[in-house]
Amino acid sequence: MKIALYIEDGLEQIVLTPEGETEKSILSKMHDGGRSIEIYHGSFYGCQGGWTRHSISSAYDYSPREDQSTIVVLRVKKAVLDSGKEND
Repeated sequence: MKIALYIEDGLEQIVLTPEGETEKSILSKMHDGGRSIEIYHGSFYGCQGGWTRHSISSAYDYSPREDQSTIVVLRVKKAVLDSGKEND
């Protein structure tokens, strides 16, 4: 994934350019209208036992953090889920 930051005259953009099929698939889901997009501050950290956990906080939580990562969550909208159910 190529990521570019563009800042000019008060305009700020984050540009995501996919390089592989998995990345193309994920980004296409951002545009299909069937998902909500949520943005959070978050971080990943190692745990005892050798696995990795993530921590997500509200996008409006401005408390200081060691890791200033941003997590973009795509969630299927309820209407799309309901339309996929079979009729009885």
